[in-house]
Amino acid sequence: MAERIAIVGASLGGLRAAEQLRAAGWTGEIVVIGAEPYMPYNRPPLSKEALAGAAPFDSLAFRPRASVADVTWRLGVKASTVDLTTRVLTLGDGEPLPFDGLVVATGLRPRRLPVPGPDQFRAGRGAISPN
Repeated sequence: MAERIAIVGASLGGLRAAEQLRAAGWTGEIVVIGAEPYMPYNRPPLSKEALAGAAPFDSLAFRPRASVADVTWRLGVKASTVDLTTRVLTLGDGEPLPFDGLVVATGLRPRRLPVPGPDQFRAGRGAISPN
C-alpha cells in the first residue's frame, strides 16, 4: 500500500510543505486539507487590491510548482480530530483519513511546539482533538 502524508492547512504553509516533501524525494501520496474553499492565495494584496476592485481574486493565487501537480487538495473541509496512535485524521464531514505522516501547517513559518513528540505516541498513548 502506498504511504500517505496528510498536511493540515491549505494556505501557503501547506503548499510549501508539499513542495518541500517532493523536493526531499517523497514519492508517496500527499493530501492537503483546508477549511477554506480556495487554493493558497496572497492575503495582503487581497485586503488592499482585490477588495478595492483593483485586482481579480484569481491573480492572487500562488501557483504550485510542477513537482506538486499530483498532490490531492481537499478544500472546503476541515480536520476535526487526529488520533496519533492509530494515525487517523477525521475530517469535518466524518470521513476518516489514515496517514503515515502528518504535517500541521497552519502558519507560514515552521516551528516545533512544546508538546510530546511522536515517539511517545507510538507506544499507544494519545489522541489529540482541537476541542
